[in-house]
Formats: sequence, C-alpha cells, structure tokens
Amino acid sequence: MTDFRIVQVSDIHLSRKRAYFLDNWDVFVEQMRADPPDRIYVTGDLCVNGPNAPDDIVFAREQLDRLPVPWKALPGNHDSGELPPDTRLGKPLTAERREFWLEHFGPDYWFEDVGDWCFVGLNAQLIGSGLDEERAQWLFLESVAEGRADPRRSGRALGLFLHKPLYLRRPDETDQQLSALPPEGRARLLAFCAQHKVRFVASGHLHCYRSMRHGGLRLIWAPGTSFISSVKAMPAPKALRRAGYVEYRFTGKRFTARLVEPPLFVSHDFRNWFLDQGSTVHLPPRPLRAGEGGWGEGGT
Repeated sequence: MTDFRIVQVSDIHLSRKRAYFLDNWDVFVEQMRADPPDRIYVTGDLCVNGPNAPDDIVFAREQLDRLPVPWKALPGNHDSGELPPDTRLGKPLTAERREFWLEHFGPDYWFEDVGDWCFVGLNAQLIGSGLDEERAQWLFLESVAEGRADPRRSGRALGLFLHKPLYLRRPDETDQQLSALPPEGRARLLAFCAQHKVRFVASGHLHCYRSMRHGGLRLIWAPGTSFISSVKAMPAPKALRRAGYVEYRFTGKRFTARLVEPPLFVSHDFRNWFLDQGSTVHLPPRPLRAGEGGWGEGGT
C-alpha cells in the first residue's frame, strides 16, 4: 500500500455522566463510516475526567469501538493524569492510573508500519515525569529508529503522534508549563527528530489547528472535536480555534495534511465556564439516558 489516508482526531472529551460533547463525536463516527480512512489515530483527552471518573475511560473505549476502521489511541492529561506533580488540577500521572488506561486501550506508546511510513505514538505525559516508564519509552523510541535500518523495514519515512505539542511559540522556551512538553524533554525529542529525519510531529491538547515548520520538520496541531476556548490569547497568530479533525493523505513518502470541519460540527466555546471554574473536569453532570443516545433530565 503506497497511497493511503489517516485521520487524526483529538480531545474528544467523552463521558457517560457528562455527555456534553457526544453530538460532535456522533457526527465524526458517521463521517468515518461514510468515507472510511485506512487508520484513525486518537491523540489524547478521550475523557472529560478519566483520573477521577473511571467510567469515562470505559465509556470512551465503548465509543472508539464504534469506529469502522483500525484505530490506535494515546492518553492525554484528562485520561491517565498530567505530568507530575500537576500543579493545576492535582491529578498527576501515577502507575495505577496508567495501568487502568493500559487495561482498556492497550499500550500508551506504540509504532505501526503503513506503506512507506513508520508512525510512532508517544505518551506525552511520561516525558519529564520521572516515572520508571519514561526511560522505557525513550529506549522504545530509539529501538524503533534503529529498527528502520533492518532491510525488511528500511527506507520508511517517520512520523510522530503525541498529545502535547513540542512548544507554543519558540523551541527555546524555558518555562515549565503544562501546555507543551517540558524544556528538557522537548530538546531531547527535537534532537531525535533531527538525527532520524522525522517528517512530522502531530499533536493535540490546545484545541486549535495549526501547521508550521521547524527546519525540515512539520508541526501539526489537531483541534478538538469537543470544544474551543477563547479565554486565552492565541498560542500563535495563525492558530485556528475551531472544532474539527485532521486528514492526512500519503503517496509514497509524500504527504498532505488538512483541517476538516464537518458541516454539522458545533464549535462549543467554553469561555464562560473556564472563567468561572477553570476546567471542564468541574462540569456538572449531564448524563445520557440509560440505553439511549439522548440527553438525560436537565439536558438540551
């Protein structure tokens, strides 16, 4: 297979108890069924509040099983926890939370050969975590790169997927923040990309779309299907705050990426909620009726 199509969907924020964002997800599933890609990669924040509401993880897995093609998922900070110590929400990634993710979604870092490409998914919250598995993930990444020298796999182009972007405005940012990778981990991953001629790094987390370049490396930010927030200034002048997903088309080692905004998607702006409460993890219940796809009492 030399020509193929991959869809990256991110920040879907699903919950049976707080089902605010299921309408857009239903539209997305219908789009995938109507025009199936070859693969779907989900780059984190599958849940509203996975660390404190285990059923969010269970429900998200049920929803991904509706997809009509093979998929792989990566955890976000709303799934198995944030980079420790998590000074914002107090829900740091722990071995126990990570294990619950693994139980329901399988590996939280992986690789897959498709056509002339090797795609690698990384757990962004492990980078800088200090957990034992952080070192294991770095070793895994190096082993994948070295494996491309194997005659059976040689010559493949390399693309990376993870939840958080490498940086917001500049690769030399030194502040320790939760919107992008920490400085030390970013520098190490950028060095890896340069050494192994990685073609692109695709991320989510910021609920906006942007495509830019860092030297020969293309950086792609996928928007969320769930919501946008107009509270903060744009991370970059050309970032688009709209609900959608990213479609990649590959022909040999060439690729294109584009933002897709389905006509039935609603770009929910949660500005008011963020100003009042600071995060969607504090949303009040808005459950689905048991066995139905509609809203429960108090819904719309």
